Amino acid sequence: MELAPTLWRTCRVLAGPTRLQLLAQIFRRPDRTVSELAEAVGISHSRASQELRRLQSRGLLKADRRGRWVRYSPVADPRVPSAKPLVRAMQAALASRSPHAEGDCLRIASALTHPRRLRVVQVLLHGPRKFSDLAVATDIPGISLARHLRYLRVRELITNEDKRHRLIADPHPLARCLMVLLKTSRDAVR
Repeated sequence: MELAPTLWRTCRVLAGPTRLQLLAQIFRRPDRTVSELAEAVGISHSRASQELRRLQSRGLLKADRRGRWVRYSPVADPRVPSAKPLVRAMQAALASRSPHAEGDCLRIASALTHPRRLRVVQVLLHGPRKFSDLAVATDIPGISLARHLRYLRVRELITNEDKRHRLIADPHPLARCLMVLLKTSRDAVR
């Protein structure tokens, strides 16, 4: 049975700073227990467990129970079609150990934490659009559309030049992955 978590909810999970820190720890050293991960990130065992379950619910981690210990690895759930490319993208993004790696992931993931913003990006993947054309194509009321466009501009995913909104070509692995998922999936916005 295929699981189909929505992309915007997956982005919401990826937009959590603590979850990103845990994910980065797992990429650096897989097969760690909840206690080890909690200590590495500086949070309680129960909070680490809760945050890890959120990542696992999106298909981004594999949990193996061995006796009384649960160990986590960055293995995509094969029942979640978007999980494998997202795990690869996040691994590439967080592997750099750049001081901006987690911040860049937060910026990109948080930009797409609403189904309407995903719809806007899906439309803009086909080319620049004027505001009025974008409102018709997305079926989003003008006041809401303006708010979502502003949010996408602040997160540096779109720009407005010559009264046309257009996507910014972001080379970040997570941005590239999300654009491919949005381009190839009709159901991504559900």
